[in-house]
Amino acid sequence: MYNWFDAPFFGVFRVRAPILIIRDPKLIKSVLVKDFNYFVNRGIPTNFQDPLSCHLFNLEGDKWRNLRTKLTSAFSEGKIKKMVILLQECSGIFEKLINEASISNAPVDVRELTVNFMIDVIGSCAFGIQINALTEKESEFHRAAKKISKPGFKSQLWRLLRTSIPQVYKFLGIQINDPNVTKFFQDVVKQMVALRESDGSRQRRNDFMDLLVDLKRKNQSNRHSDQDNIEFDENMIAPQAYVFFVAGYETSSNTIAFCLYELATNKEIQNKVKAEIALVMKKHKELTYESIKEMKYLEKVILETLRKYPPAATIGRKCENTYKLPGTILTIPAGMRVIIPVYGIHHDPNYYPEPDKFNPDRFDDNNIQIFNTFLPFGEGPRSCIGIRFAKLSMKFGLISFLKNHRVELSDKTITPIKFTVQSMVTSSKNGIWLNIHRDN
Repeated sequence: MYNWFDAPFFGVFRVRAPILIIRDPKLIKSVLVKDFNYFVNRGIPTNFQDPLSCHLFNLEGDKWRNLRTKLTSAFSEGKIKKMVILLQECSGIFEKLINEASISNAPVDVRELTVNFMIDVIGSCAFGIQINALTEKESEFHRAAKKISKPGFKSQLWRLLRTSIPQVYKFLGIQINDPNVTKFFQDVVKQMVALRESDGSRQRRNDFMDLLVDLKRKNQSNRHSDQDNIEFDENMIAPQAYVFFVAGYETSSNTIAFCLYELATNKEIQNKVKAEIALVMKKHKELTYESIKEMKYLEKVILETLRKYPPAATIGRKCENTYKLPGTILTIPAGMRVIIPVYGIHHDPNYYPEPDKFNPDRFDDNNIQIFNTFLPFGEGPRSCIGIRFAKLSMKFGLISFLKNHRVELSDKTITPIKFTVQSMVTSSKNGIWLNIHRDN
């Protein structure tokens, strides 16, 4: 779609709803940052009969602002630092599994490995649960993850139609998620909240669930004075836990797997990353928040992976009030949806020469050309709230692979990668099969 027109913007119809596609970086900045108040909402309707839909990603107006403010503290640098020990524990188990895979001398679907790693990470860092996805064949969380990442035809259809005909979605009380997934997250949250509220002697983990329980307590004590318009009970906690799980495990696991594929394809880059990891590990002896920040080339490798394989192919916003697009004669009416084609921009040779080439050096500090054209986490006040956590967990996953092992293409590797149309995020169709070899 991005290449249909060589113009700053153009329009299309989704069912009967007109949509504006914006390609120009300056206009994109106006929509996402400068004139954000005109485009506060994503235009994804919620439905109380679809309980997991009322999460931060979908909420609108004051409800979104108030909840975003409350949840921001969970992702501060200080809170993320406290999660390092949990990430170290998950990484230790992950490294053992990687070593076992290398001994087999058979191609391994690294995406399946990274999915299990991230499920364990989210379970530990968000919910304080030892899911053991890496060591057990299939946990309840793993089964839920599969249903979320590969929804049925009806669910896919309503995901498409709810933004085009939101009145029908709300009137019919359509439930997008599998009812079993909804019940699973509601039950998990109910149990976790009850456990944490009843056990006064329990040591705080300072994880995501601790924060949600704190917000519930505060809501109860300020019930008559709270002007937030948010009843923060288990019914509100469940969708926040759900979206944290989905956003955390699926996007990060895919990014790690895509990165490993590129490193297997580009051996010089892999050698350079491994050398940096070895140098920092020799200096610090262990992985800490500070030591990982010293791995500048690893950071660039991850950014280039996010450029080539952005988690979301598009960003959507809804115009709330009539808006004149700067420097044009176009007026966007209230209610119209605006789409930012992230994947197309990330692969535009005008911004990224040889866009299909994996080149981490694009992200050198002195390269300002990528300003306004790098959007893997969105931009502006509604950008991804968990950027720090996502990038840190990706780095732990990659270091676990590369510290003592290297990856190579196998006879089962599909080149180029083919993407699935089932998933809500950028994901490979048939896994990513690589050979894993232990360093001599």
